[in-house]
Order: sequence, then C-alpha cells, then structure tokens
Amino acid sequence: MSQRVKEISQDQYEQEVLRSPDPVVLDFFSTECPPCEALAPKFDAVAEQFAGKARFLKIFRQGNRELAAKLGVSGSPTLVFFKNGAEVGERQSGEDIKRTAIKAQVESMLA
Repeated sequence: MSQRVKEISQDQYEQEVLRSPDPVVLDFFSTECPPCEALAPKFDAVAEQFAGKARFLKIFRQGNRELAAKLGVSGSPTLVFFKNGAEVGERQSGEDIKRTAIKAQVESMLA
C-alpha cells in the first residue's frame, strides 16, 4: 500500500469518509482476491495523481461486515465514491476496474 492510501475500519468510517472535506474513494477489498491484488497498483497510481485533492481509503470487507452490509457491498473489490458525505457516481467492482475509469470518476467529483 502506498503512502497515499490509508486502510480504515468501520469505526473510522464516519470521520474518515462522511466528514472528509475532500472527495473520497473507498476500496472494499478482500485477502486472497486476485482482482483486489490487480487493482492495488492502479488504485495507488490514481491516489498519487490526485494527492492533496482526494482521499483514497481501503477497508477490509470481511473484517467490516456491518459497514459492507449497510452500504450494500457484497463483492470485492468494490470502489465507492463519496463527496460531501454522500455517495456519488457509479460504483466500480470486479476484475475489470480500469485506472482510467477511476481517474475519470475522481475528476468528475473535483469538477
């Protein structure tokens, strides 16, 4: 995990995501998940590109089941985008998440 990506728990969700002054990209991931492993370098690269403009957070889905259920996240990886404490845009999930798609979603949140 890069210095630009922070792992949080559901106890930190309200403070780190809902109260964030910056847009947030929240990655629900699992261990031993090839699509999650494939996403990690793309996620880190986009986090680096938008450093200081948006926050990139990861949360372990199985270890934070209550929050995953509350948000309706049932698969890994799943990216959920937030701005001003509300979910915005389309979620991205599965093994075909493209770096350009993450970047485009972040750019739309910053516009």
